[in-house]
Amino acid sequence: MKRLCIYLTYDKQNIVDKYIGWMLKELKTCVDSIVVVCNETEIVRGLDILEKYADEIFYRGNIGFDAGGFKDALCDLMGWDRVMQYDELVLANDSMFGPFKPMKDIFAEMDTKPVDFWGLTKHGEGVNDVLGHVCEHIQSYFLVVRARMLHCPQFKAYWDAMPYYAAYMETVKGHELKFTKYFSELGYTYGVLADTQANDSEHIENNYIQYSMISYELIKKRNFPFLKKQQIAYDTLNLQTQQNLRQSLDYIDKWTSYDVNFIWDNIIRTLNVGDLYRSLHLQYIVHGEGSDYVRRRSRGRFMRMPEQDDGWENVVIAVFATYRGSVEDVLEYVREFIPYCQVRVLSESREILKEYGRQGVEGRHIVWDEAEDLFAELCEYDYLCVLHDMDLTSEEAPGCTGKSYFYNVWENLVKDKQHVSEILNLFREESRLGFLAPPQPNFAQYFGEYGKGWNGRFEEAGRIVKELQWNCQLSPLKAPYRITDNFWIRGGILKKLKRLKMRDYSYLPYLWSYLAQDAGYYSGIVESSRYASMNEVNLQHYLCQAASQVRRQYGEFRSFSEMTERMLWAALEDFCAKYSKILVYGAGELAKKFKGRLPNTEAYVVSDGRSRPDTLEGMPVYYLSEVKEWDDCGFVLCLNEENQRQVIPLLEEYGIEHYFCV
Repeated sequence: MKRLCIYLTYDKQNIVDKYIGWMLKELKTCVDSIVVVCNETEIVRGLDILEKYADEIFYRGNIGFDAGGFKDALCDLMGWDRVMQYDELVLANDSMFGPFKPMKDIFAEMDTKPVDFWGLTKHGEGVNDVLGHVCEHIQSYFLVVRARMLHCPQFKAYWDAMPYYAAYMETVKGHELKFTKYFSELGYTYGVLADTQANDSEHIENNYIQYSMISYELIKKRNFPFLKKQQIAYDTLNLQTQQNLRQSLDYIDKWTSYDVNFIWDNIIRTLNVGDLYRSLHLQYIVHGEGSDYVRRRSRGRFMRMPEQDDGWENVVIAVFATYRGSVEDVLEYVREFIPYCQVRVLSESREILKEYGRQGVEGRHIVWDEAEDLFAELCEYDYLCVLHDMDLTSEEAPGCTGKSYFYNVWENLVKDKQHVSEILNLFREESRLGFLAPPQPNFAQYFGEYGKGWNGRFEEAGRIVKELQWNCQLSPLKAPYRITDNFWIRGGILKKLKRLKMRDYSYLPYLWSYLAQDAGYYSGIVESSRYASMNEVNLQHYLCQAASQVRRQYGEFRSFSEMTERMLWAALEDFCAKYSKILVYGAGELAKKFKGRLPNTEAYVVSDGRSRPDTLEGMPVYYLSEVKEWDDCGFVLCLNEENQRQVIPLLEEYGIEHYFCV
């Protein structure tokens, strides 16, 4: 029996990572020929990985997503005459890590099942807000088609007739949801490797994408030796906590022979640091006060600290001092570390440095114009803690607020010698951890910083990243998970700051975690156990107060998404009531979803140059330039956030200020 595998890759940076090599190596044990289709016009790094295992490599533009790539491979790049020389066809893409057991064992297991086509997982019959009713279907990232179906005329006709879908959801509806139903109704049988049926429900509204929501259970118990990449950036909090990804990674690392660094290399390079922080809950709880252990929330396990005072040789605590009134409080923390590591006080004020010198702490006068030399020096340390003193007086604000902010930073970064020992050991145990910051303060005026995002600094941050050629994933829709100038960091990460211009120093609080990403590290938050206990109580209090206020104004709700939806609808109703006509900007799934909830809707609007139907839901569709009178019109932007960012400047060019973003 001859098997052909068509393996599809796509990467925004045109890079092939090592996890793909592992997958191709395993596939090579089961197939006679591997054809790789790159949905890129070139590969700039990692081509040797493909060349080692692929019999042929084709390049194409990313047209039609995965379905378009498979279509071109079957219909044109290889052609049906060659494809029909094989007995089985494997269609796979690069959206999964693994396998965590030999691929030949997977194929051997599936060879015992008398089916015409099979995959790794399936989605049970369900109901989706966007897709509506969903039939049971094999999820299309991995499909194996056997001879009876491969050589039937309908299989060729299916791919020949497939269009090049312009949107991802169109591909899901037109291919993934259709494929299984179409061929099963023709009499072809199917099956899957994983036992997804164990979690399927007769209540179809409760069925979900299992590889996204319960990956740990699937890997450990349900015969699914893969980890899908998509779940890492998914927001699953509406249905559950996000424990699965970390559990999955720990299980893979401990109980399989798979090199978990294949996963880290890819996700650190390709994903937003905020998504990594949230999905992996990189919140470290340090137990000081003489404890021999440190616990990290995300792993739920303990590790013993070294009992000797070793590991301090190349560590520096750098304190940037500005306020003379904080000298006493700073000294209470740093005195303990002088025998064990370098403690440097850096200040533009010689008077402040003299004050520290009288207390036996080394100081250094700095001029910010010479900071390039300072970064060059600091990057030679293995581990560096950067701290700033603060105004602890009551001149600008109540002194108690400043003291609490000081406590937030210093208690969590340099509480005491045992605390710092445990932080250093975290860095040593987790070779991909590069940066740790204290938690976001949530009291007084600092609470107002929540939800501000980039706060108008994204464009300049992006410029800096581009000029310094950092390899990181910035997004205007995803602000840094922590904005701070106090932190622990691996010194070597600072090397790329040597080229930073003086004018750009003020943006560094927004960029530290991206600098770490460029160097191949993830970032997190560190708290002392005592602070974490207090902080948890405060956050629960704020959440309870906010939820109570929403109930009073908008009514009862059960989930976070239901709460935000109630607030959205109330605000939207208030907006629509101000205008005699409503124009819906957008003609996609969101626009259809909001139909019926928008009174006085006159028409749909799309940007000039975009494809558009003449009508949608029985109403006309206009280009923006065709809308001549809008003084009494309200524009409702039924677009995702990325498209909203593009459309709002267009509206403002026309002088349109009365719009609402859903």
